[in-house]
Amino acid sequence: MATIRNLKIKTGTCKRLVKEFDSYEKEVVREAAKRADMKGKGADPYDLKKCTG
Repeated sequence: MATIRNLKIKTGTCKRLVKEFDSYEKEVVREAAKRADMKGKGADPYDLKKCTG
């Protein structure tokens, strides 16, 4: 019984990590698009630098 429980815990951990990874990938794409849009509109260089973190 203990091995089944451990397997469920480890499976849940892997699922969560994959979900977080997908979320981070989406965030990178969203931020890149935001930055490109700001560049296209001729935003201030300070604002562009601040946007990247």
